[in-house]
Amino acid sequence: MLSINFGSVKDMCKIYCHGGLIGEIQLKGVAGWIQKRVDKYFSEEILNYAANNDNRIRLIALKELLNTEEIMEIISCEPGQLLNHSQKYEDYSDLQISYPTLKGKVKEESVLSLIFNYTAFREYKATIFNGFTLAEQLNIECCPYCNRNYTTTHYSYYTTSDGIPAEKRVYPEFDHFYCQADHPLLAVSFYNLVPSCTICNTHYKSNRNSSGLYHPYTLFSAESFKFKGFPKDVSSLYGAGTEISIGFEYNCSDAIKDQLINSHAFFGIKDIYDKCHGDLIKDIIYKKLAFGKRYMQELTKTYGTSFEDSYRIVFETYFEEENLHLRPFSKLKKDIFEDDGL
Repeated sequence: MLSINFGSVKDMCKIYCHGGLIGEIQLKGVAGWIQKRVDKYFSEEILNYAANNDNRIRLIALKELLNTEEIMEIISCEPGQLLNHSQKYEDYSDLQISYPTLKGKVKEESVLSLIFNYTAFREYKATIFNGFTLAEQLNIECCPYCNRNYTTTHYSYYTTSDGIPAEKRVYPEFDHFYCQADHPLLAVSFYNLVPSCTICNTHYKSNRNSSGLYHPYTLFSAESFKFKGFPKDVSSLYGAGTEISIGFEYNCSDAIKDQLINSHAFFGIKDIYDKCHGDLIKDIIYKKLAFGKRYMQELTKTYGTSFEDSYRIVFETYFEEENLHLRPFSKLKKDIFEDDGL
């Protein structure tokens, strides 16, 4: 588990909501985009269409609630306030809206899902701060839940069957910390969107209850917990076996500790690391024994590199806490390297 709450997150949230200059492109904020969707789905045409519908009164009441200030609160509120906003709109979670399509058919959908539409948010539109832009600006290269799988964002260029050059924007899934099915109001809230790998988001998380789990936007030090990797027997350490047992050591408040313990169990971190990465853990221990802190000092002295650069050369990842999210297994490697008991 890694925190993705860095110094620039609040500033990014403001641009996400209000809009701003990204590179050389001026992007409109998500708040204005949501406001347009409110105007669209609560237009007089739609309300008149629903004139004989019992939902009309509720639709009008919901429209009055979703003013500009309220929309801003919904999409920018910090992790601890997300559920409060969702619960405020519980009476509208089952509210359906009927509207005519361009093809003359009538569609009926959840009004909150239509307004706070995650699918539309993921679609690329050059003028709006969208899903691709968010993933690109967050620059979270590895899943903060497992720190095993890449969550990279990039352009992929190809040629269509007609010979036309085209591009595809590749970027990670966003885990809705509070799932869309139960909390449609939070579908595009900044702090409810956690870039994550498919395994954690789809296979472990899905629509399961997040109650009691650690939220990746929680501000805490990577030192709050550490992997503890101990061979089960001598043969495992020296190559005759691969059995390695991973444990955790916690050094944080009881509240954070409970969340981390729950999350480690929820995402099966111990089982995955024990069963799938025993060889990797063994290799890290080998490197620690062969290239310990004294070797790092000699490397730094001989080649004039920094300790961080020397560490990256040997362990192929970053040592600095603020960069642990950039490569897989960075947290595990650092913890084993710093474990004086090995």
